[in-house]
Amino acid sequence: MKKLLVILVVLAIAFSAVPSFAQKGASARAQEVASDEAIFHRVGDWFATRGKTPEEKQAILAERKAKRAAARAEKEARKAQKQAEKAMKKQQSKMKDLKKTMKKGM
Repeated sequence: MKKLLVILVVLAIAFSAVPSFAQKGASARAQEVASDEAIFHRVGDWFATRGKTPEEKQAILAERKAKRAAARAEKEARKAQKQAEKAMKKQQSKMKDLKKTMKKGM
């Protein structure tokens, strides 16, 4: 029984150390092979095109891909706008501080 307990403790210690050796983020090879399309989009596309002719399938897939690209572009634009507003507010606060220090100096 003691041997089993010792083995379990050793295994627990060994497996607790494994995540610390794991790579953070995806490897370069995984990035090359990865698809831009998420799995749930591909599954939805499969259901949408099931039983359709090849021409209909291509039209449906192109339309869905275009919608996703537009949504992605819109999201990126909102993100860029938010970052620009944040930077502008930061610059305004710096200018206020500079004006205060200039007035104190005079």
